[in-house]
Amino acid sequence: MDAFIFRKATINDIPFLVDTIIEAEKSGTDILSYSTIFGLTEEEVRKYLANMLAEEVDDCELSVSSFIIAESQNKIAGAASAWIEGRDGIPSSTIKGNLINYSFPEESIKRASRLHRLIHELNIDYLPNTIVLAAGYVKPEFRGRSLLTILLKKQIEDLSKQGKRVDAVYTQIFESNIPSIKSVEKLGLKIVLRKESSNEEITKYLPSNKKLFLRKEL
Repeated sequence: MDAFIFRKATINDIPFLVDTIIEAEKSGTDILSYSTIFGLTEEEVRKYLANMLAEEVDDCELSVSSFIIAESQNKIAGAASAWIEGRDGIPSSTIKGNLINYSFPEESIKRASRLHRLIHELNIDYLPNTIVLAAGYVKPEFRGRSLLTILLKKQIEDLSKQGKRVDAVYTQIFESNIPSIKSVEKLGLKIVLRKESSNEEITKYLPSNKKLFLRKEL
């Protein structure tokens, strides 16, 4: 069995972090919401994600500082992101939104605005002073060893030691992403909310019309 080494991500890891975000967004499907919502090719999405990560803005899902990396024999095996929500009083959704508005083409922003009401049906807001578990990805050759669960557990442990009061761990996952659901359930997170859209159009833009919100008290 491989022995894994864990470390904080750096800007040198951005290509793999982009892979992680894209695989997490697809949630086990072929639908990449950044492409469908903003009208961009996957290649364009990769470029913009890399640029936003390079800004090194903290405390959202597009932050290098939110990721930890697992390595085996000097090769990256997987990554997972997490942060303390609202650490400085600013919601992660606002931080992410500002990055996107600054980075994406104007026409893409207009397209997303037109789709906002439809996509917002599955929106779930995080609560301040909670640990948010976000994107996670493990390379195929390293799967079957609970590495994603290990990465997320380490995130919870590390963030809990930062001196900031945290009340709970949260995550939201599309129902199509069975491996991620199983990984967080192993950590004791339970489903506390299930949102479902009856509008069939939503599956043109998102991996699923169902989203789960899981929580664990700390």
